[in-house]
Amino acid sequence: MGVMTRRPGPARLVALALGTVMTLGPGRGDAQPAGPRPDYRGTGVVEALLPPPSHLHATRPVIVIRPDPIPGLMDESMSMPFIAATPTLFRSLRPGDHIAFGLEDTPGALLVISISRLPR
Repeated sequence: MGVMTRRPGPARLVALALGTVMTLGPGRGDAQPAGPRPDYRGTGVVEALLPPPSHLHATRPVIVIRPDPIPGLMDESMSMPFIAATPTLFRSLRPGDHIAFGLEDTPGALLVISISRLPR
């Protein structure tokens, strides 16, 4: 008998994203460079870039993305805040940019490990 897996619902996805924002401390990405293989890949639109300190995290930059549905993770689009594995991922991005991004599924949180701007 196989192990049953369940895709997280919208409330769980928001909790995972906010868990990323609230639990990752300074140096998380700097001490451990992101690997080349994300657990999930998505596309979406940058809604906000919040440099530290912000109301979501005191020491790390936060990006708010409205992702398109991500196969295997979420079937609907919703605004979600994320922290990047390294602050350099946010360089030269602006609200309204269309992006492709990679997420790492860390314990209790989803972490953005890659971002690239897409043509409009």
